[in-house]
Amino acid sequence: MSPRMAMEERRELVLREAIPVFARYGFEGATTAEIAKRSGVTQPYIFKLYASKKDLFIAACERNMRTTLEQMRDSAGGKTGQEALEAMGDAYVERMETDRDSLLLQMQQYAACWDEDVQRTVRHCMQGIWNMVVELTGVPLEEIAVFFAKGMMCNVMAAAGRADGNDPQWLPVLMALWPHKFPLPNGQ
Repeated sequence: MSPRMAMEERRELVLREAIPVFARYGFEGATTAEIAKRSGVTQPYIFKLYASKKDLFIAACERNMRTTLEQMRDSAGGKTGQEALEAMGDAYVERMETDRDSLLLQMQQYAACWDEDVQRTVRHCMQGIWNMVVELTGVPLEEIAVFFAKGMMCNVMAAAGRADGNDPQWLPVLMALWPHKFPLPNGQ
């Protein structure tokens, strides 16, 4: 018999298991029953850990965006300017390729911005990432805006399953977004 898990450990487990459920079904479609099943707890116990499904969704969004921020910051590793932007972009692309749930949860949180609490959380998290990029890179704000716009286009392409370079229709877009990863044929 395994030892009893502390409440904070259970809370962490539920949060970790909620992320893929919210990523796939969104705020409206996800059920606490599915999250409970994946977590190995009862549904009422989830509400002992989180006051509501919305509180759990917001916690999942905050965790996901904090992980994104930390990964981008760590990838910059003391670099500045365009070099830092490129390192952060590469880290983000790698995460999109290896952690589809994080990408899909981002898309779900944007879609759930009809709720004012979710909207406030998304604004706060995105502002934190924006501020970190501004501080670390020191590049003009217009370049940072393009960096974030490219990131959103990457999100859409990855969510649509077209970020691997295997679709000739989407390859020119990938080549424009990530020229070092998808170079032009024959060095064009």
